[in-house]
Amino acid sequence: MDLINEVVASARAGRAVARRSRYAGAWATRFPAVNGSGLHVIRQGSLWLIPRESEPVFLRAGDAVFVPHGPPHGFSHVPAPFPTLSETGTWVPGGDPFEVEFVSCCYHLDRGRVHESLAGLPEVITLTVDGRRHPQLPVLADLLGAHADGAGPGDDIGLAAVVDLLLVHLLRAWRGLRDEETWRRTPDPQIARVLEVVRDEPYRTWTVRELSDLARMSRAAFTRRFTAVVHESPGAYLTRRRLEQGAHLLRHTELPLAAVAEHVGYATEFSFSAAFRRHYGIAPGRFRHRDRASGGAG
Repeated sequence: MDLINEVVASARAGRAVARRSRYAGAWATRFPAVNGSGLHVIRQGSLWLIPRESEPVFLRAGDAVFVPHGPPHGFSHVPAPFPTLSETGTWVPGGDPFEVEFVSCCYHLDRGRVHESLAGLPEVITLTVDGRRHPQLPVLADLLGAHADGAGPGDDIGLAAVVDLLLVHLLRAWRGLRDEETWRRTPDPQIARVLEVVRDEPYRTWTVRELSDLARMSRAAFTRRFTAVVHESPGAYLTRRRLEQGAHLLRHTELPLAAVAEHVGYATEFSFSAAFRRHYGIAPGRFRHRDRASGGAG
């Protein structure tokens, strides 16, 4: 998988949800921290994004906000420090006049972690939905708004598909503005090289010893440095990678469970199932059935 496919496949382990927000007059709203990734698209008017750790950002219709790893943040009609932000104003229902509209969506990861490439990005990213350079983005933003209302048949399936596509095209737009190595960069070149090799051979059953040899470090030194950089031990990282690959195979192939287990490095179907249940909170067979029934919502 290329990097964007890998990131979106990881996010799709969660549930896609969306909502439309409309306000008039003086207002503010806060979004709590979530285990997942979020997107906002400004559809009408102008507003201020209020990040937790940085200065407010002015946004207008056509701008998008990407929250790669789910920190708390908010929006307001005026700039304000995040700690002072509180829910004010009244959300305007459909049919009533409004000045500001934005659509928000999120992948909630009930289990697991956001992809390490997303974890390395800034807490909040803003970019303009440029219809000339990226003509798909305005169309997808319109579709997201339609499905966020959740009033039509098939909206659950449609929402998941639109969120997937919107994330793909926003990540493409972001990558076009930044050197791709920005995604892959870590503070430590040796660890970055190890992560790159693992990404290039995702189905190889790597061991911590092999990774420490790649880094040309002792196992103990490698484990300390890897954990400091990735915020996850090498063993936990390898387990998560295998289970994410297993989830990908469950979604996109008809391989029997035993074959999936073998493909991602588990000796038995039972050991894979037990690890999968610990990580995702659901048995692999139920995960496959739920994903197919929801049209890929994950």
